[in-house]
Amino acid sequence: MPWDPIVLSRVRHLHLKARILTDDLMMGEHRSRRVGSAVEFADYQEYLPGMDLRHLDWRVLARSDRLVVKRFETETQLPCTIVLDLSGDLSTGETARGGYAPLEDSKAGYAITLTATLLYWLHRHGERVGLEVVAGNEVLHRSLPPRSGRRHLQLLFLVLAAAKPGGVADLQPALTRVGGRVTRRGWVGVVSDGMEEPARWLPALSAFARRGTDLRFFHLYDRGEWTLSFRQPSLFYSPEGGDPLAVDPGGARSAFEEVVDEYVAEVRGGVVRWGGQYLLVPTDRPMEMVIRRAVLGRTEPPGAPWR
Repeated sequence: MPWDPIVLSRVRHLHLKARILTDDLMMGEHRSRRVGSAVEFADYQEYLPGMDLRHLDWRVLARSDRLVVKRFETETQLPCTIVLDLSGDLSTGETARGGYAPLEDSKAGYAITLTATLLYWLHRHGERVGLEVVAGNEVLHRSLPPRSGRRHLQLLFLVLAAAKPGGVADLQPALTRVGGRVTRRGWVGVVSDGMEEPARWLPALSAFARRGTDLRFFHLYDRGEWTLSFRQPSLFYSPEGGDPLAVDPGGARSAFEEVVDEYVAEVRGGVVRWGGQYLLVPTDRPMEMVIRRAVLGRTEPPGAPWR
């Protein structure tokens, strides 16, 4: 099928960004993230920079001039899925040609690029990767279960490049869908700004807890949205609908920060309660720092500053 030239240009941008970030992250790594002690041979995989040189098969190199590494049963592919929330609030303050979110200097663009980089990083480590795009409850979602191979990764990048934020946030159905098919050894990343009532979607994380899934929640936010830094009374509109709200920052700033503190604590507490790793992700934070922290599996501690 023919693709929009804008989409193809965005695919190239995402691929380049993801490859550069992944190469930087893998530099200095000496082994695959799941190298184990099993002795049962499973298959071969093409060598990639950063893999453990001890697992190179020198006989294959001598016969065919190809660099391949041996894989064992404990290193067989891990099914990984990323749930990307692209509801209307992700498009706050953005304008772009064709209705696409700018991939640079925008909240939705940061979310899409972070998702692409995580998928690429996992693919480079030999994992099966899948994607669940949630563009609000009025917009068609895309559901692509974990698979391996470059063609599948290219399809995921095409879906990401063509995705447009919109609709009212509704994470629960997507989390329930992924939770119903995830395996005990699965990995799930959720990239969302969490801009809906936490009580609506947090219980859906229970499916991951029951299966012992390795869950990461990337709580994306623009610092300007969580502060009242303007000086004059203003009228606020939500991209997801509802009545406009008049706000005087002078009298509301302190109360607003308390509300945000309570909201962040509720989301963090709910994710941790269901066994997930919670990561605060301001859109001005370098992406390699976010991914490195996710790989290390460190939850943001209670009281971690978001300002």
